[in-house]
Amino acid sequence: MKSNQKFLLIAPWDYQLYVVIEKNLRHLGYQVTVVHNNDYPFRLNDLLIKLKYKVRKIFSSHKDDNRKLYNLYLDEKRMSLIKSNKKYDICLVIRADVFSKNLLHEAKKRSSKFISFFYDGLTFNQHILSLIPLFDHFYIFDKTELYAFKEHNVKYAPNFYFDYPELNNTTDYRGNKIYYISSYNSCRIEIIESFYKYITQRISPVQFDLIYTSENEHELTESVKQYFNCTQTLVPYQEQLKLIQHTEIILDFKMTFHSGFSFRIFDGIKLRKKVITTNPFVINEDFYHPNNFFVLNQNNEHGLDDFLKRAYVPLDERIRAKYSFESWLKTVTDY
Repeated sequence: MKSNQKFLLIAPWDYQLYVVIEKNLRHLGYQVTVVHNNDYPFRLNDLLIKLKYKVRKIFSSHKDDNRKLYNLYLDEKRMSLIKSNKKYDICLVIRADVFSKNLLHEAKKRSSKFISFFYDGLTFNQHILSLIPLFDHFYIFDKTELYAFKEHNVKYAPNFYFDYPELNNTTDYRGNKIYYISSYNSCRIEIIESFYKYITQRISPVQFDLIYTSENEHELTESVKQYFNCTQTLVPYQEQLKLIQHTEIILDFKMTFHSGFSFRIFDGIKLRKKVITTNPFVINEDFYHPNNFFVLNQNNEHGLDDFLKRAYVPLDERIRAKYSFESWLKTVTDY
């Protein structure tokens, strides 16, 4: 336990992943301050910031100006959270590209250790490269990009599984044999549809939840609308974890624009569940076992029948523990 150490977590709103990270940090004994990139509800102690915003708004009638003013209010709110402590022992910034440089500089000034983790592909997000020198260490989750970006001194750290006690290690399959939830993306919908048609002829119950936006609603096929639970309601990451605890097999359909391992790979490791994935790089990892991971592509669905019959092979506990959040955090902050 790192009792009394002050930890600044700057992270995107994405499915409220930061909520689970904060819980795990508090479990490890840190005093945590969180800054995210979504809206903030008004609180009484924000009165001065809110008044400044209201005064500015009175003198601006244009909608775009009002939005800019509101963004300024949010920037001030985030900055006030950072300034609530004179010094932090550690600051971890996830997806630094969604935060302003002023905010990052203020966080750096107040932090003994200043680290960034980027769980997206650098190849298609090269706008972040200019921010890398700000950090003591900059970690990426896609090992295949280390060589291409070696001049930027990036380091590799995969994703992880959460290990605070509230998330139990159940292997009780009281829900669906397969439960899958993801956001819609055109690069993987074809193989997801194909897999659904194949697997529902062999096992049940199966449930696929697909989260879409109004911008991509027109891309949903009739079969997806018919067989998937399509929704525009975001399911918080903590709720997703609870849902997959009660599935027998975890699914992981990789994005085409990076090769990093998603959180689902590590959820499988934590929960001791079999994983069907489209990421071929799992076969090179120390956690891989052919009984536990099936690498799916467009031509090998027939191999699933044999995979489904095989018993799960328990992973060496030393390897399993290596991918916990506690272990991950020690790796990226131990300098």
